[in-house]
Amino acid sequence: MKVHDSVSATSARPLAQANQAIQTMQTIRRLFHALAGAAERSHAELGITASMCAVLETLHARGPCRVPQIAREKGVSRQHIQIVVNALLAADLVECLDNPDHLRSPLLRLNVAGTRAYEAIRRRETRLLSDLAKRIPAADLDVTLNTLNAMERGLNPLRAKPARAGSRV
Repeated sequence: MKVHDSVSATSARPLAQANQAIQTMQTIRRLFHALAGAAERSHAELGITASMCAVLETLHARGPCRVPQIAREKGVSRQHIQIVVNALLAADLVECLDNPDHLRSPLLRLNVAGTRAYEAIRRRETRLLSDLAKRIPAADLDVTLNTLNAMERGLNPLRAKPARAGSRV
């Protein structure tokens, strides 16, 4: 083997891994949209969208939160979360609490109806995903979960950096 063949093989490996990472991200995006569509269909009779499910999930897991906190956690705009919260308020699934730390940004929490709706959603999603998981070997799911967690950890420091002035990010 010639020296330049060895160098070119070595430099090709990171490029191949980068391409695999790109393909993985593209698959994750498609999967995200497939999951959102499945949630929309599954919860349509409840009048709950995938975005509403995501906010209910955050409030269930974290307890009372402000709109900006939820937006930061989800990586979306405060305005988007406010629209979703307004729909949840109209559906009487969440309630506003006074926030002693911020007069203009109330705390939101699930009310009794919101807790019941969240639990019903979770039961439906558990049935759906349990059926799917039966067709995937447990070892594959373990590797997938480890890989996705590693990708998230690698991307989180990038998420924390402030956007440049005028940036749409």
